[in-house]
Amino acid sequence: MNNAATHSKGIGLKQILMKRQGGVALVLSALVASAILTSLMITVTAESNEESSNFTSPVSADRFSPGWKDSRYVDSENNLKDIRLYYPSAQPGEDEPIDCAWAPYPWLAFHADDGEGFDDYSWLGEELAKAGYFVVIIGEERGGDESYQAILDHVQLIEAIGFINLTGNPNRGPAGAQGCIDMDHWGVAGHGKGAGLAMVVSSYWGSVFSSGQYQPPRALFGVGLDIDDIGENIQAIGLANPAHSLFLTGTVDTVAPIDEHIKPLLQQWNGGWQLLEVVGANHVQYEDDQSFLDNLFDGDATMTESEQQQHAINKFTPFLDLTLKGEDEIWYAASSRENDPNQPSDGNSYLSENLDANQFYLINLEETLLDAPAGRHSPVVFYDHQTNNTVLAAGWSGGNFSDMWTLDLNDTAEWESTGSGPNSIGTNTFASDGVASGIMVGQSDTGDPTMWSWNGYSSSWTSYSEGVRPSGMSSQAMAWDSGSQRYISYGGQEAVSGNYTNETWAFNPGNAVWQNLSAVNSPRGISNPAMFFSEGWNRTILFGGYDSGKNLSNETWMFNGETNTWSKLSLPGSSPTGRAGMATAIDRENQVAYIFGGIAQNQFDSGIDYSNELWKLDLAQLTWTKMPSWGIDAMWLSGMTVDKSSNKLVLFGGMNDNIFDQTWLYDLTEEEWELHASSSAITSTDVIHISATVSERDLDTPPSTLEINCRVVGQSNWTNGNWNAVNDTAMCDLSPYSLEPGFHTAEMKASHDGQQASVKITFERANAPPQLAIPMPYFIIDEEGELIVNASELATDVDGHELRFIGNEFTFTPLHEGDPEPNLDYILQDDRRAVKLVDLADWTERLGDTWYTVCGEIRDESTPGNPPSRVPFCFELKHQSIDDPFVVLEHPTFTMTEDQNSTNFNLAPYMTDEELDAVAIHWDTQLDYYDIESDSYGDNIRVTGIQEGPDSVSPYTSNVMVEPNEHWNGEEEISFCMHHYDGGDTLANGNCVWLNVTFIVTPVADPPIFNISQITLQEDTIKDIPLSEIVWDPDGDELNITLEYGESNITLEFWHEQLRVSPQSDWFGRAVAWSLVATDGTESTRQPMRIIVEQIDDETIVTWQRPADIIENMTSLRLDISDVDSDGPWLIEYSWNGEDWKGITPSCAEDSTNQFECQADILAHDLPYGDHKLNLRVNDGYSTSEETSYWVEKADPNGGGLSSDGTSSGLSGLAFIIAGVFLLLGGGVLIFAMMKRDENT
Repeated sequence: MNNAATHSKGIGLKQILMKRQGGVALVLSALVASAILTSLMITVTAESNEESSNFTSPVSADRFSPGWKDSRYVDSENNLKDIRLYYPSAQPGEDEPIDCAWAPYPWLAFHADDGEGFDDYSWLGEELAKAGYFVVIIGEERGGDESYQAILDHVQLIEAIGFINLTGNPNRGPAGAQGCIDMDHWGVAGHGKGAGLAMVVSSYWGSVFSSGQYQPPRALFGVGLDIDDIGENIQAIGLANPAHSLFLTGTVDTVAPIDEHIKPLLQQWNGGWQLLEVVGANHVQYEDDQSFLDNLFDGDATMTESEQQQHAINKFTPFLDLTLKGEDEIWYAASSRENDPNQPSDGNSYLSENLDANQFYLINLEETLLDAPAGRHSPVVFYDHQTNNTVLAAGWSGGNFSDMWTLDLNDTAEWESTGSGPNSIGTNTFASDGVASGIMVGQSDTGDPTMWSWNGYSSSWTSYSEGVRPSGMSSQAMAWDSGSQRYISYGGQEAVSGNYTNETWAFNPGNAVWQNLSAVNSPRGISNPAMFFSEGWNRTILFGGYDSGKNLSNETWMFNGETNTWSKLSLPGSSPTGRAGMATAIDRENQVAYIFGGIAQNQFDSGIDYSNELWKLDLAQLTWTKMPSWGIDAMWLSGMTVDKSSNKLVLFGGMNDNIFDQTWLYDLTEEEWELHASSSAITSTDVIHISATVSERDLDTPPSTLEINCRVVGQSNWTNGNWNAVNDTAMCDLSPYSLEPGFHTAEMKASHDGQQASVKITFERANAPPQLAIPMPYFIIDEEGELIVNASELATDVDGHELRFIGNEFTFTPLHEGDPEPNLDYILQDDRRAVKLVDLADWTERLGDTWYTVCGEIRDESTPGNPPSRVPFCFELKHQSIDDPFVVLEHPTFTMTEDQNSTNFNLAPYMTDEELDAVAIHWDTQLDYYDIESDSYGDNIRVTGIQEGPDSVSPYTSNVMVEPNEHWNGEEEISFCMHHYDGGDTLANGNCVWLNVTFIVTPVADPPIFNISQITLQEDTIKDIPLSEIVWDPDGDELNITLEYGESNITLEFWHEQLRVSPQSDWFGRAVAWSLVATDGTESTRQPMRIIVEQIDDETIVTWQRPADIIENMTSLRLDISDVDSDGPWLIEYSWNGEDWKGITPSCAEDSTNQFECQADILAHDLPYGDHKLNLRVNDGYSTSEETSYWVEKADPNGGGLSSDGTSSGLSGLAFIIAGVFLLLGGGVLIFAMMKRDENT
């Protein structure tokens, strides 16, 4: 049964429609206050208030004279506002009596533009009054962003006009007006921002008043509509029939340009409309008079003021005759179809339209396709212990419901209509005593009963007479206190102020009296919480809700009914986040309460989301538990109860962006949701038959040529239907074959020359069961392994639904008799789309494969409104033994000594295998320790695989040869790939088992080691060699190096950590007597050093004596040679007069060390007589000395000293003459000098 706190029919809409705060769009309709529903999330699906069929007949456009009167009315904020009334009269003028000859007259509220007054639209008021309309002109009094107040202003206006119609009071209206105004047919209109205000009032009226207490506006037109106040995101909610509107805007209107105002709004508005873009019309000429400034900021009109206004009247008059007087014959003029019904046009305008939402006919379905409760939010759902049925009543969906339904899950398991329920409260709160009684309370806009009682013995409802009530009569919480035998109510929303109260009330069913308990330490005022009674604690428990600041609460409170005191609880463990509007249910027998859905605080980003979480509260332990809840939509304001006969939760209705008509069952044993079946589901081979009667709005017969079309919403194609003009019946047949299983909406449309209406009906396409795969696949699970099987591998769904396994339904049996029993576990995954099988068997003594049979049930995830189909399945499972990998028993450590010879280690003892297979080391080029060049590994430690033998198929075993590098010590780890020995060098099971082996090489004392035993340098050079390059200690010890003396012709000494080698000048050769001795304090090494000084070629120095002249064809050479590298022989090279060089070996005798006296004779037979240039040099075998030249004479022995050509004797004579001249000059100078000296003395 249900202790659920459900909610008032306003569900916060009055708060939603309050003045906009910065234009912020709504996130959740009941939580965020905003001006104008820029993003409304509530979709109202119920029809608007029924329209009266009593219409006034149209008259000619100038049937009456226009009378007018200034009046006042009090707006919703108690402000007195001036208005002007225009009405049909026999005589034109102010305060003339109304002419009621064709009364009652529909009336119109027209709103002026920004800055304009009630007296600026006489052209409109007078012309419409002539045509039989009562027109109210309202100045610019209210902004379009104050939508809720604007709607309430019109309520006050209805009261004011109704007062005039009721009393005929001449102080408020024209004389004689009593009974002359049609209060059932009225409309709103406006200019500029006033047109925007009219749009808001018409669009949102149905969201505030849908119970029929006020007739909604049924006509809407506007000129130059300006959206600056209202924005473009307006959505009509419960738009009244015929849901048609007309808008005119001039093409040169620069105040509210078409593309920036009316067009963006109409592109997303969901009402029917026609737009005329009047060519050459501007904005301000839709007023009586325009100032200079008015025209300055507007476009230049090419139509005159009178032309523009008359064009508008010519459109508005037939439009109002159609919408408010129900004159269907005027459709063509009203929709500009006089010339062509299929192509509307206007000679002065560009025309566009969208008539899909129009309702110009009354269509009444003759039968329904779905015999089940209609979708709604805030229903009353409880369990009746007398009949063991679930009961459904009340609820809200644009209007309240007065039906009642029962569901018997142990019999037909179908909803059955059982008469009527409470008919005055759409949304409410309900509590049951768990036996046979319960009460439902709520707020009624009509003044009808606000409280009803349930009698389970008679299965009937009875209303209470009105009396004292809690101040919060909507959105409060209520529970039955079994201890004090009374109902406890807390919180809720006050009807007048809209505030949330924190009062606690008690209702005594014995005397039917409410009492304010004046509780102490009350929680804050909240709305839409959950409330339960704990019999073990004898206390009432309150959870959640939201306050006036729209803050969601996650607090849990306890109420002591004995002391009337509240206490805030701090419960252990996890708990739900802040939320409100949850569906609630209580299992009194087990003292467990449940909450589902609601609007909840998002735990990740602190935002607000619809929820589909299901929580359980243990009322004895006061602990929360979150339960599995997948597959169901997130929603709030659902109804829920515990059906004790089936141990299931039954949930119906609710809303998020849509209102739901689904029934969900939650199996408390399997802990899963299941969409409940409907008895009226249509199979794929059935026919969807729709039949309806059609009439005009005044109940007259529609045209005989009415066109009927039908479709399934969401499908692109319309299907032609049939119209029977004899009995005014429309019929359609649709095929459901191509539809997805689940709930669908069929639409029937009746139309004639563009005038149309439509009706929608919900039906259910039945679900087809999953089809098992043929042949059924088999699967393999490895020993001690896991296997994932997807439901989609076992079956397919012809409807395209996802498939899921059903929990607690799996069985495992051996396929063959005598085989071991399976030991398998299973885990459902991916929202039960898959199952993971896990082998838990002990394979210690098992060999070979085993076959099992796995059986279970599979279901499809059907669409909303369709129950899932369950299909049993079985498949075979091969339990496959596997070659288990080796297991490392221990990662060994081996110790060696420095410079130890190669050692063999066997790694097999450190591995084990369940199958006792032999182990081998795997060698491969991809492994770190493998060197393809040497077939080994080597850095500090050299590792080499050991082969079995030359004839072995497998080259390697579990043994390995290890040898540390010379003089290295330390620790190094090498990982070996161990694998099964299978007679080859491949990995038998495809995997390595890595054995980490640590090698420790301990150090030993090493003597110093000399790198150098011979030093080579060149003669006359010095060589320095760093001592670190000559000798080093493998152990890193510091060395002491000394010299042992050697030969004297070379010197060795230490200089700046270097050994300096210095040979004597000009010495070369070998020295072998020197030695170096190095010691590290423990060990010493003596190293003899061989020093080689390589000879270099020293310069040969030659001193020449002048050669003698040639006598008897020979000249003699005398020379001294200094050569430190050689004692001969030398070669004298000579050349006469620059010709070829020739050589002669001199005879030499050593004068002193490296000094030699030499002589040689050169023959000159070939030379002619005369002077010759002799070029000389000495070659010592390696190089030649510098070149020296001399002039040598070869005299002719027969020529008296003259050469054969006289050249020689001439030169000799000239020489004597020159010498004599110099002698005479020298003597003269001497004599002169001596004389000069005598003078000075």
